[in-house]
Amino acid sequence: MLALADSRLKYDMKIRLATERDLPQAAVLWHARMALLQQSDAYFALRPDAEREWRRRAAGWLADARAAMFAAEDEAGLRGYVVVATADNLPGLQPPLLGRISDMALDLHQAHPGLAGRLLARAQGWLQERGIERLLVDVPARYPLEEAFWRGQGAQPCLSGYWLRL
Repeated sequence: MLALADSRLKYDMKIRLATERDLPQAAVLWHARMALLQQSDAYFALRPDAEREWRRRAAGWLADARAAMFAAEDEAGLRGYVVVATADNLPGLQPPLLGRISDMALDLHQAHPGLAGRLLARAQGWLQERGIERLLVDVPARYPLEEAFWRGQGAQPCLSGYWLRL
């Protein structure tokens, strides 16, 4: 039991608001996730400047009062992040504002037990502070690991997204 407790110590993460200095490492985590997703779905076609474009957008999230980015780090560096924002619901539906997880990635090279749940809890807390009661997240259709995570959190399917080549 002591060995298990000792091994958990190295997974002790600090979760905090992200800053500009987190963006290079976060872009690497994002890119690794996208590279994995593109192996099973042609929708995820990375541009040559993908990481640079992601960093540009992420800087916008950091500056947006309707969004927050939380970073998870340990002594070795950034291990994950989540981006959450408030968004308008579809016209005529209640509640008028929703929360959206627009981006989330974890270090794919090492296990971090419970980290996704902790990041989600931080995002949920941020939304609850703003009176938001409902959260939407886009889950890749061909990545059952993420679908299982969200279902395990109690999420229910509500919309199915499709894409079409034109």
